[in-house]
Amino acid sequence: MGFFSRKKSALPQRDVIQGHTYEDAVLDTAVESASQGELKVALSALAECRTKPEVRALRVRVLAEKLVGRAESLVETAQTTGDPDTWLLAGSTFIEEAWAIRGHGWASSVGEDRFRMFFATLRKAIAPLHEAAEGLPQDAVPWAEMQRAALGLQADREELDAVWREITSRTQTLYPAYYTRLQILAKKWGGSHEEMLAFARLSVDAAPHGDPIAAMIPLAHFEVLLADQNELINNKHTIRAAMLPNTYFSKVRAEVDTAADKWMVAIPRPHPRALEAHNAFAAAYVLAVEPIRARAHLVAMRDHLHDLPWNYYIDYDKLRDEYLKAYGKFVMKAPKPAEMY
Repeated sequence: MGFFSRKKSALPQRDVIQGHTYEDAVLDTAVESASQGELKVALSALAECRTKPEVRALRVRVLAEKLVGRAESLVETAQTTGDPDTWLLAGSTFIEEAWAIRGHGWASSVGEDRFRMFFATLRKAIAPLHEAAEGLPQDAVPWAEMQRAALGLQADREELDAVWREITSRTQTLYPAYYTRLQILAKKWGGSHEEMLAFARLSVDAAPHGDPIAAMIPLAHFEVLLADQNELINNKHTIRAAMLPNTYFSKVRAEVDTAADKWMVAIPRPHPRALEAHNAFAAAYVLAVEPIRARAHLVAMRDHLHDLPWNYYIDYDKLRDEYLKAYGKFVMKAPKPAEMY
């Protein structure tokens, strides 16, 4: 090794878990059963949480991801039984099938034929979700899934607002529904930074202490960061674009701190999305180079790595290594005295 070469530091040895940012043993059993072709356990897992929208929203999303390719057969079952849980799962699975067709890249990378199939498959989700909503009128989750479908179908703002009213008339802090609404108001979907940030702030202000909906603040700022970075890249300012993630979160840290404190000031309530929220705050504090807060949220993640918001500025195939670098820097190394204040 040359005198001026830098020795590559070893990454911490951690059992990083990706694509499983929740702790729900019932859901794990249901997923395993569904993967073997048995739906009884999955439907039972949905039925038992009809009055717990956060749990229900998580379970139906995860199960739908595992059942891609089986939406039509779920509709056939629902038509026979009239079961609202089966209708909900069918609608959600159509949404996942649509996104599997489209892919999650930029619209410019999607061909016309794939877009036609995407829209056609998304439209199939609407009727089952309406059936689920009619079957359980107080259930917010079919409307939350309807919002996802409406966003993909590029529904007009009046329709999107009407679906949002249906959601908020049934629940006030449904984490995935608030995240989808954040996307609807984002600049990339035709909204604006100002409206999206205002929504995030009002949502956090209205939420009870100890609720991870506070993560809407860092998530909204990641949307601004992504838009600003892409604008710099398009204008050939590549160096400024590369520097932006760190400088951006240093500037907005006070607002992120306030949101984090509202969540963590008391013992946080158990919540299906807590690990996702810790990912959002951890990523923000890693970029802001704030050792104490970064360490707290990295530890609280318990090595459950969620794609969002890390993949806003890190390529997917590098996520694990970059997370481990951050863990080594902020968790395994004790902060210097000056960093304590």
